[in-house]
Amino acid sequence: MAREGKLVLPDLSGAAFVPVEVFQEPTPVAEPTPPQQTLDLIKGDITIRLDAGTPAMRIAEIVAAL
Repeated sequence: MAREGKLVLPDLSGAAFVPVEVFQEPTPVAEPTPPQQTLDLIKGDITIRLDAGTPAMRIAEIVAAL
């Protein structure tokens, strides 16, 4: 029967099937953080390092102030 793709189980007295229960919550996998990108504004001896996600309007304000 197994050669025909049918499941063959021994006839065991007292054997019972029970549903499987999972007691532990799966642990979430942390996504790798991308490398932090920065933007450097340099004027003379002054260096201002900003996050690459800084809005363009804020960068323009800082440059105008320099």
